[in-house]
Amino acid sequence: MVDSTVSAGALGLVALAAAGAARAGGDAAAVVAAARAAIDAMRFWFAVDTLEYLRRGGRIGAAQAWLGGALKIKPILTLDGEITPVERVRTSKRAFERMVEYMHERRADGADAWVVQHVQAQDVADRLVARGREVFGCDPAFVSEVGPVIGAHVGPGLVGFGGIPLALLGAAPRRAGEPLG
Repeated sequence: MVDSTVSAGALGLVALAAAGAARAGGDAAAVVAAARAAIDAMRFWFAVDTLEYLRRGGRIGAAQAWLGGALKIKPILTLDGEITPVERVRTSKRAFERMVEYMHERRADGADAWVVQHVQAQDVADRLVARGREVFGCDPAFVSEVGPVIGAHVGPGLVGFGGIPLALLGAAPRRAGEPLG
């Protein structure tokens, strides 16, 4: 049993890393080691479109939600055991561009296996995938919609990106259009 401290798309990459170790013939210890290495390398950022759902869930106060809404604040958050703010930007456009900048940063750090997630924001996710293909030169490991349990806490409009080094998945480098693994 391994506590991933992450969820959704980040957890998906951790599971792919563990599966890659098992597929390569690794024993239980090797599978756990692969999962832990992926957890350590994982970085996942997401931007929420509204603060209302964070307020409803008790993560922020009513005044903070109201002020953030009035100023069009789009917080960029991460999850590593708990939701933690990374930075605050104004406007959805700036949040999107900051996510693209983060893709460049992760690519420079050696993360070349990447995912995009969203909550009822397929159009924005599609644009982020297109930009990610430019940055990484390959398709994402997967693109998916976050489920209703997490979605209820963050609300519609969430768009997120995460990545780890492809080598942690036990996969060879690939080009756009080639499947993972």
